[in-house]
Amino acid sequence: MKMAWLTDIHLNFIDKNARKIFYQEIVDTQCDSVLISGDIAEAPSLSDILNEMENYINKPIYFVLGNHDYYKGQIDEVRDAMTALTKEHNKLFWLPASGIQKLNNDTFLIGQDGWADGRLGDYQNSRVVLNDSRMIADLFKKKILGKYQLLEKMQQLADADAMRLQNDLKQVINQNPRKVIVLTHVPPFREACMHQGEISGDDWLPYFSSKVIGEVLATAAKLDPEIELLVLCGHTHSEAKIYCGSNLEIEVGKAEYYLPEIQKVITI
Repeated sequence: MKMAWLTDIHLNFIDKNARKIFYQEIVDTQCDSVLISGDIAEAPSLSDILNEMENYINKPIYFVLGNHDYYKGQIDEVRDAMTALTKEHNKLFWLPASGIQKLNNDTFLIGQDGWADGRLGDYQNSRVVLNDSRMIADLFKKKILGKYQLLEKMQQLADADAMRLQNDLKQVINQNPRKVIVLTHVPPFREACMHQGEISGDDWLPYFSSKVIGEVLATAAKLDPEIELLVLCGHTHSEAKIYCGSNLEIEVGKAEYYLPEIQKVITI
């Protein structure tokens, strides 16, 4: 089985003809399915673009959402739309709604969106302000109340997704897999958050990493060292590949606006 991995493709930035060229590139890989680790589009166009992609590629598309997928929308409304899309389409799988996917006898796929949680780097003194707190209604409401109200909301979202991922991992490990592929958007470890070849600075790390997701993954890897965990994520637009112990691998995809690309084709 071959799976094409995409991340941070931001398809709302390019026109329909350019999107079709990209879809054909995916088809040309002769993959059996597609994995997307977030930032597909923005809330108003997300459902339409996923429908368009499904119709053109005609293969299962397993995905999680990134921060940009919630832009110009409200979190619960976007999630409801993705849950409905998953129920109505037999080739679209938003993993938080569709749950654990058995890819073959040895390999399972799980995923949660994941959110930056402000726990790495120096949130208190950081002067960074991301568009998230302007473009996502839920975060904007908290930002107007203050920096620490925004942090509380970020951590609430990150912790909820981490808990769901922890539950997914427990369930899938009980099925004795050889390998588990995890899709999430925000890199889970400092070492995976790269910018121009170096680890992101303390001003940026609070917004580009999810410490709590990293803790969940590291714990799962230690509990069963015989299971290989491959984590695919994006968000930073900078490529990274790290190993945490002998059985936990994190890959972060590179990306550039207006130039969506296939990160790699994974064979299992």
